[in-house]
Order: sequence, then structure tokens, then C-alpha cells
Amino acid sequence: MRYTDLTNAEWERLVPLLPDGEVGRRRQGNQRTVINGVLYQARTGSPWRNLPDRFGCWITVYKRQRRWSADGTWGRLLRDVQAAQGVSSHMSGDVVVHPGAVMRYDAGSLAEAGREEESGSVRLSDPVLASLALRLTEVIRMGKRKS
Repeated sequence: MRYTDLTNAEWERLVPLLPDGEVGRRRQGNQRTVINGVLYQARTGSPWRNLPDRFGCWITVYKRQRRWSADGTWGRLLRDVQAAQGVSSHMSGDVVVHPGAVMRYDAGSLAEAGREEESGSVRLSDPVLASLALRLTEVIRMGKRKS
């Protein structure tokens, strides 16, 4: 497994959120492999034609990314992951990566979202969902750069 690939824990969280197969279309390639190809391209910024062979045919990966960008699937997946985290999808601010941590700069809204009402203690977010949300954010930003 490489640093750009989904971990087993991330994949288990993502599978139930993925869209069902489209009617009349045969799924080409393994879903996880294709999504890992999209994540690799979003992280590295390499040309699609230079996608490593371990992700399958680059055209399949490219077309899936384009189709899911156009129909809003990536955005829906991000909203679903944020909802599972208990994070409001209308929060503003950027997601920033620091080694070992995922931060969102919007202190007021984040502080409110992360507090337990009765005890006032801070609730830590699920690191698997936080990592998955970050990966989906990278894919969405990649789609906006290319458009």
C-alpha cells in the first residue's frame, strides 16, 4: 500500500457511500483501484497518461473522475463523510494538512461543533473520517483546477 492509496479502514467507511452501478454500464476495473488512481493523480498532479499501471487503464480512471465531478458524486461523498463525522458541511475555512494532523481553519464554528453540550469537553473527530474527508477535498479541488 502506498501513501496515496486508501487504507482498509478508509475503504470500509467509503464503500457504503459509493453510488450503485449505473444501469447498462459494465463496471471496468476494481472500484478501489480506480478511486486510488484518482487519489494518486490528485495528490501528485501528474498527467493522466503517466498514471502508474497498478491503477489500470488511465482512461478508465480519468473518465470516472470526470463523470463523478460532473454529476456531483465527489461532493456528495464529502458531505456524507462530514455528516458521519458530525461536522457541519456549511462550515467555511480551508482544510490544511500538517504532519500527523488535519486542521480546518474556522475556529468559531469548529469549536462549537466539537463541544459536548452537557460536559463542555472537546469531542475528538474520527481520524479515519478526517483523513477520508481530506482526500475527497483534494479530489474536488483537483476537478476545479482542471475546469
